[in-house]
Amino acid sequence: MVAAASAEDTTPAKVVIDAAHDTRHAGDLEDLPALLEEWGYTVEVVTDEITADVLSGAKILLVPVPQGIPYSQDELNAVKAWFDEGNVAIWVAGDSDYDGPEIIPATNAILTKIGSNIMIENASIEEPTEDYNDGSAYRVVASNWNAELSISTGVLKEVFHGPTFLYGLDDGTPVNLTTESIKNVNWVAKTSEEAVVVVHHLTLIKTPGIEDGSKGQFVMMAVQEKAGANKSSKIVVSTETLFCSYKNMNKDGPSEKGNHEIQGETLLKNTLEWMQLESEEGSNTMLYAGIVILVLIVLGAASFMMKKK
Repeated sequence: MVAAASAEDTTPAKVVIDAAHDTRHAGDLEDLPALLEEWGYTVEVVTDEITADVLSGAKILLVPVPQGIPYSQDELNAVKAWFDEGNVAIWVAGDSDYDGPEIIPATNAILTKIGSNIMIENASIEEPTEDYNDGSAYRVVASNWNAELSISTGVLKEVFHGPTFLYGLDDGTPVNLTTESIKNVNWVAKTSEEAVVVVHHLTLIKTPGIEDGSKGQFVMMAVQEKAGANKSSKIVVSTETLFCSYKNMNKDGPSEKGNHEIQGETLLKNTLEWMQLESEEGSNTMLYAGIVILVLIVLGAASFMMKKK
């Protein structure tokens, strides 16, 4: 009974891919289901709307930037209910504001609904030096990876093609994720110190002290653990749709322009594996359940022996 309570589930994890909201990289997601199935996942691609039935049994939800069709309240409610059940993970991929100021708020709507402490900023990031770009400033090459996270294992570089950056919410107050810490939130990737903020529209930047033209290091990818109503779900937020094949982003090998060797496939595989692992609190719950069962077995055996005496 104890072994059954703590044994690892060998059932293939179900991944749901949201392709129902005119994502910017719709065509570049077409090879993703086959790749994930090759890795042992079961995949469902949503082309109409996200519902409770679609999310039933899903472990992971991948949300590429919704460019055209906003999420309905029914869809947001379905995602929140699924997320709050616990031990699931969502990856929300954003983009810059280059093609319009409405794109980022539409993406942030789903993060807001699930109570995320990580949000996507109303701007874009550029790397002006060739050491950190792939031929143009807007093709940002992230080379600062958090070595304390398994997501970063074997990852040295990845291209974020035309990205923005992330900010945090601490008790509802915007904070700079580069300089401030939030409980259960960790940065995964950062720019160099040479990165520059570019605002394409007259949109308010949320990060304190940051404005159009600000220079410094910015968070491009971050994760949150112990999220949701029962504190056991996970959130991944990236400022580009790194799980799609656009500009070679989900591949290992040369970058689009051949200026860097990137590890996009390794990053994707690592991130999906991290998303499947239970949060520390969730794992402890399973451990405690196993201990309780063991104690009950021991007490039951002791009681039986006493009766026999």
